[in-house]
Amino acid sequence: ENIGAYRNFCIVLKLALGKYFFWASCDDARSSDFVALNVAFLEAHPDYCASTSPTRDEGGKFNPRWMGDRALNQDTYEKKILTYFKGWHRNGIFYSMYRREAMTNHPILYGPEHLAQDWTMIIHSAKQGHFQKLDQGEVVLGKGGASKGIHHMRSMRKRRIEYFFPHWELSMFLLEISKDFSAWGRARLLFRAALLNVRANLMRLIHIFEA
Repeated sequence: ENIGAYRNFCIVLKLALGKYFFWASCDDARSSDFVALNVAFLEAHPDYCASTSPTRDEGGKFNPRWMGDRALNQDTYEKKILTYFKGWHRNGIFYSMYRREAMTNHPILYGPEHLAQDWTMIIHSAKQGHFQKLDQGEVVLGKGGASKGIHHMRSMRKRRIEYFFPHWELSMFLLEISKDFSAWGRARLLFRAALLNVRANLMRLIHIFEA
């Protein structure tokens, strides 16, 4: 039975038993040294909850801004989240190696599905510890995937307001977690959330006209 990508992610995590964990989509690939390199780093750095290697699209080049695989190890949670939200990206850091115990009670396991739920997961996890990006190893993301195209946006739409604000749930989550940010930091974050909603609507219009 096809239960969808997000529910599948949740079930896989709930059934996992090891000390470390990562999601591996069917069309993605990792270098043969990915596991050894990232486990070794996490073993040596207990203040990090996740670690990954340079990430690129299949047939593409390494580009941290587009791939979203920057290290999130800044000295405050606010700086981590603002670094994470530098532009729209592929959220390559989602495919990191994680400490499983840090993920056990993660909201992604219990909350409702919403657009960019993988972003919500990273935002929450960054509060549990740092994310590292190594210089070695490689992650290659396939060209397919359920998250591409207007059909995915339509399937994630649960309420009327999401016709106008596709990233409504993500935006509300950012509003909540940024309560303790500086006024300037919160304003920057919410501005970027607004840009994500604008971008999603533009993508939807492009898909409609192309159809």
